[in-house]
Amino acid sequence: MCAYLGVSASNDDPYVVEVARLAISAPLPPHWVEGEDEDGNPLFTNRQTGQSQPSHPLDAYFLELIKRRKRELAVHSDGVGIRSSLAAKRLYEIGVPGIELPPELKGPQTGKAGGGGAMWEEEVDGEEEDAAAAQNFGPLLTIEEAEDEGRDEDEDHHKTAKQPPPLPQQQQQQQKEAQRQQQHLLLEDFDGFDEEEEEKETPPPPAPPAPAPAVAPAATVQDEKDEDDVDMAEAERRRKAQWELDEWARRQEEEEQQQQQRAAEAERQQQQQQQLQAEREKERMEAMKKEKERAEREEREREEEAARQRQQRLRAAEAEGEKDDADLGVDAEAERRRLKEQEEKEKAAAKKAAERQALLDALREADGDLGADEEEEEEEEEEEEVVLPTLAKGISGVAVLRQAASMDSGISATAQLLPPPPPPPLVEPSAAAAAAEDSGGENDDDSDGDDDVTLAPHPPKLPPTAAVEREERLVLGKEEE
Repeated sequence: MCAYLGVSASNDDPYVVEVARLAISAPLPPHWVEGEDEDGNPLFTNRQTGQSQPSHPLDAYFLELIKRRKRELAVHSDGVGIRSSLAAKRLYEIGVPGIELPPELKGPQTGKAGGGGAMWEEEVDGEEEDAAAAQNFGPLLTIEEAEDEGRDEDEDHHKTAKQPPPLPQQQQQQQKEAQRQQQHLLLEDFDGFDEEEEEKETPPPPAPPAPAPAVAPAATVQDEKDEDDVDMAEAERRRKAQWELDEWARRQEEEEQQQQQRAAEAERQQQQQQQLQAEREKERMEAMKKEKERAEREEREREEEAARQRQQRLRAAEAEGEKDDADLGVDAEAERRRLKEQEEKEKAAAKKAAERQALLDALREADGDLGADEEEEEEEEEEEEVVLPTLAKGISGVAVLRQAASMDSGISATAQLLPPPPPPPLVEPSAAAAAAEDSGGENDDDSDGDDDVTLAPHPPKLPPTAAVEREERLVLGKEEE
């Protein structure tokens, strides 16, 4: 029964065996339940924590008690078995089952069976010698487990302080049979039968036969004192073991309560942390929302300001455009008139140039100097290429200035402030004309017999403007003629 705790009922100390029995019948701590696993083996489970184990939750505590007791026995080994040996001897003498003694303590069998009083007297007289001889023995063998082990103290008839002398073998068997019947009846009452069966009168068990008169040994004061000491020690051991068990259960309960308190405190702190974190998250979201609203408001203000500035620029541009359109209208009209007048003047100048060219051609034909006329024609063409455009530009510039001067004061200042045209550049006589003059001079000194043609000297070269005026005078004079 105690093998799984490492305790042997036949070899270990009675205290160790008793602790093992308490471990077997120990109650379960709070929140622990006993069940079976899939293979049918015992399984203990904690409903609160979910922990499961195949052994009893209090086995560790009882194993510690057993180890402590074994250590004490190993340390204090001198003289330990004296009182235990005497107690075992007395229990063996009164017929307690499961008690075994070494041959040195058993003595003659006739004394045990009550064969004569001389042996009892010798045992009583030699008690001190037995006690002295018992000092040489080691620890006494412990009590073995009996068949009726586990009954209450009220039903245990062999644990009284004083027991009657042993009965004959037949009477002992009858007494054991009666005890078994009574135990069987008690078990049936405990299991519970029908009320009708309980109401039936059960026949009383057969009365045991009257015990045969036996010669009782003379009990001494020392034996009674030793028995009382044994009972007191056993009761003290039981009480101490029960107290230690209760103390261990109380500590376990306190530890569980402390664990529950710590778990509740941790849960409360976790809830506080979560609440604080939620509040911080809420504040952060509100701050982000306010920041977003402020940014949107600033963006709207910037857009409104930009739109207002665009409107102002557009209005200013429209006003400036209207003013420019008005100025451009006046300037365009004046420019059209100026261009038209310039075109007419250019046409007139071209016409005059054509007339002058025709006049010059007539004059050259009249002079008869074809070679000189050709050279002069080339020179005049070159001069005309330079003079005529310059003259046309000068005439157009003068016309523009005159027209600008005659215009109203409402005309734009741009047309009024036109710069006068630059004076025409002076035209140098060409190399061809100089060569012609040189050739003409050489012809004067010619001494050959040929008839030389006398050419009229060319008029002096005049500036283009003067030449033009001269040509105009000639033309005008011819027309007048």
